Amino acid sequence: MELIDLELTFNEIKSSVNEIEFRDVQLSDDFKIEYERYISSNAANGYSEVKWTDFSTRIITSTGKSIFLTNYWFFIASKLAVYLEGLNAHKQVFKQIFDGENLQEIATSLRGGLTDEQTSLIQNFFTKSGYSLQSFEFFIKFVSDYGAWGGGKTIDRNDYYVSPLLQAGKLLAETQSAVAEIAKQFAENPVLRHSFLPTFVPVSNPLKVKVLPHIISESSRGKFVYNLIEFLIKEKIQKSIFECLIERDINLGNYNLEFNGYRLTTFFKVSNAPLEEEQLKRGDKIRFFEKPFTLNSKMYYLSNQWTDGTLSRLDIQSLIPIFNTLYENYEIVIENETYILKKLDHHVTLQVSKPFLLLAGISGTGKTRFVREQAKSTGSIDGTYCLTSVRPDWHEPSDLLGYVSRLGNKPQYVATNVLRFIVKAWREIIKKIEKDDNGHALDWRGRELDDIRPFWLCLDEMNLAPVEQYFADYLSVLETRCWNEPDKLQDSDLKYVYECEPLIKGEVFTSLDADISGEANNDSDKPSTQLAKDLGFDLTKPLDKDIWDYFLAHGISIPFNLIVAGTVNMDETTHGFSRKVIDRALSFDFGEFFPNNIDEFFDAKSEPKKLSFPLNSHAKLKQFQSIAADPDAAKTKAFFKAINEVLLGTPFELAFRAFNELCLSVISFAPKNSDELDAVFDDFLMCKVLPRIEGDEDKLTTRKGGALLQQLTETLSEALKTIWDSERIDLLRESKGSDDKVIKVRCRSKLKLEYMQSKLDSGFTSFWP
Repeated sequence: MELIDLELTFNEIKSSVNEIEFRDVQLSDDFKIEYERYISSNAANGYSEVKWTDFSTRIITSTGKSIFLTNYWFFIASKLAVYLEGLNAHKQVFKQIFDGENLQEIATSLRGGLTDEQTSLIQNFFTKSGYSLQSFEFFIKFVSDYGAWGGGKTIDRNDYYVSPLLQAGKLLAETQSAVAEIAKQFAENPVLRHSFLPTFVPVSNPLKVKVLPHIISESSRGKFVYNLIEFLIKEKIQKSIFECLIERDINLGNYNLEFNGYRLTTFFKVSNAPLEEEQLKRGDKIRFFEKPFTLNSKMYYLSNQWTDGTLSRLDIQSLIPIFNTLYENYEIVIENETYILKKLDHHVTLQVSKPFLLLAGISGTGKTRFVREQAKSTGSIDGTYCLTSVRPDWHEPSDLLGYVSRLGNKPQYVATNVLRFIVKAWREIIKKIEKDDNGHALDWRGRELDDIRPFWLCLDEMNLAPVEQYFADYLSVLETRCWNEPDKLQDSDLKYVYECEPLIKGEVFTSLDADISGEANNDSDKPSTQLAKDLGFDLTKPLDKDIWDYFLAHGISIPFNLIVAGTVNMDETTHGFSRKVIDRALSFDFGEFFPNNIDEFFDAKSEPKKLSFPLNSHAKLKQFQSIAADPDAAKTKAFFKAINEVLLGTPFELAFRAFNELCLSVISFAPKNSDELDAVFDDFLMCKVLPRIEGDEDKLTTRKGGALLQQLTETLSEALKTIWDSERIDLLRESKGSDDKVIKVRCRSKLKLEYMQSKLDSGFTSFWP
C-alpha cells in the first residue's frame, strides 16, 4: 500500500469545497438507521443518541448535552472522510516506526526537523516494507511540515486530525468541530459512508425577486430623505411623490405630503426665488436644508425636522409606506439603525429550457400579447421587445438578417430590424472586449448574469412563409450554443463562458470595404462604418468601437439573452412545420397552456409566470444533485426510455437531443417531489413529443404492428400515474391576488392523446388544433 500526497489532497479538497453549492440536505432513511446503529455500538466521542428533522439533526451526548447541526455538515464530513483515511495511513506508519517510544517527544522532535539518524531510521523502514521513494517523501512532509497538510496539534495526539479537516473544509473550529468528528466516524465505518445518499433541496423557489446592492445607506434620517429626493429627481422619477404634495400655507409656501391617510406636514417650502437663511428658520433654528431642489423654475426646500417612531409631523415611519407603495421597484428598509434604499429587480430565474418558442393556436387568443407582456415584465417595450411580421414571400435568411446590395458606387449591407435587435441584445451582454498585443479583438467579457435582461423577438404569423427556408441559419446555429465548456472555463477567471457559431460571418462585413481591385478601402466613410452606425454603434465611444471590431473579426452569433417566440396559426393558409423545426423549438398549444377564460376577461384570476433565457445548453449529471425529486436522474432516464420504447422504429423516435432537452427541463423547473416531476414530464410530452406525431393509421403503427397512440397512452398511464387521473401543478401560470400561487390543471398529455385518437378515428390525426 502506498501513501498519498497529503499536501496535494489537502489543496484539492479546499478547492472543491469552494465549488460546492450550498443546499438543504435530506438524509436517507438507510443512512439514519446505519448512523443510529453506529452511535449505539461505538459511543463515538461520547455521542449516545440522535434525533432527526428534515434538514437538521440533534446529537445527544452521554452527559445529556446536545449538539445541533445542519444536515449539510454530514455532506461536508463525507467529503473530508477520504482525506482523513490518508492522514490515518500516515499516522499508522509513524506508530509502527516508533513503536515503544515516547510518541509525543518523537512527534515534537520531528516537527522541528529530522536528524540524520531519524531520516535513516525512517528510510530503512520504508525500504524493508516495500514502500516507494515517493511515499517516503510524502511521509517526511507529514512528520516535519505540518503547514503543507493543515496540521496543528502533533501527530501523536488522538485529535490531531481536527485541525487539518477544519482547514480543508474551511470551517470554524469554535462552532463546527463536530464535522471533523463525523468525518472520523465516516472514515472508520465504510458501511456508514456508503449508506450516505443525501437528497439536495433547491435553495429557494425558482421564481424569486432579487435585491440589488443598496442605492442609499445613511444613518441620519434627514440626510437619508434629502438623498432620497435627490435620487428621484436625478432618475426623473419624482413625479409620483410630487403629485402627493398639498399646499398648506400659500403665504409661507409650505406643502404637505399626503397619501393614503398619511400626512407629513411642511414637507417642502416652495419658492420662485432663492430664500435667505432667516426665511428657513423658525425661532433660532434652521428648519430646512439650505440647498434646494430646482424643478420647473421653482425651488423646493426640504424640511430637516425628521423623527423616527414619535408620530410627529415628519416621521420617517410615515414616509416609508408612502414611498414603498408609490415605487414598486424600490424599497426603503431600516437595518441596524441605518436607513437604506434598495432597488428590487423583478427579473426572474425561471429559465426556459430553449430560447426558441412556438406559440400555436387559433387567432385572437393573445399569443403576441403574451410575448409583449413577458418583455414588459423584465424590461421595456422600447428596449427589450421587437415585433416582426413575417411576410409570405420570405424564402431565405436574408429576409430576416439582411443582405449585401451592390447597387450604387459602394456596396452596402441592408440591415433589418431583427439584426439591429440582435446587436442590441449583444450590447446588453458585453462589458469589455479582450485584445491581443496588437490590439486585435480576441474575446468578450460579459456583465453579471443577474444584470442582463432577456430580449424578446416576436415573429408574428411565423408560418405564413416556410420556416425551414427563411429561418434556416438560425435553426442550424441554435444547436451550436455551448455554455461553460469545462476546459475553457477552468483555464480562465470567468464566471461563465458562452460560445456560438456566427449567424453572419465577419468576412461578410469586412468584404464591403474592398474596392474593385480587392484592396482595402481606407475611406472614413467606408461601408462597414456606415453599417455600424445603422446598427446603433457610436464608433467614437471606445466600447462601441471594440464591440464592432469584435463583430468584424468573429461575426455576429446568437446572443444568449435572445428569446425568439413565433406566433403560429395552424390553418389552410399557413405552412406546416417539419420535425427539424419542432425538434429545435418548445412548441406550446397556446390554448392548453394559457387558456382564454371569458369569466376572467375583466378580472383575471391568473397570470403567466415571468420567463427568462436559459443558462444551459447541455445537461450534466451533477446538475441533478440539486433536484430533490430526481437527484441522480434515474427517474428522468426511466421515463424517457419508457416512451421511446413505444416510438422506436417509427418516424417519431427520439434521440440524444430530445433527452438533453428533457433533462434541461427538469433542471430548469427543479421539481421538489414526484407530482412536480410528473408535471415536468407532462409538459415535455406536450412541447417536444406529441407535436411530432401526425399521420394516418398506417403511419401511426409501432414496429410490432400495434396502435401507437393506444400503446403510448397505456405507457403514460403508468409512467405518470400520480397525475394521470387527477390534477397537477401548472408550471407556467400562477394565481393572482392570493397567497397560494399554485394553479392545478388536468394532465395535459392525457387530454391531448384523447383528442388525437378521436381525430385518427376520422382517418388522419395531428397534435395541432
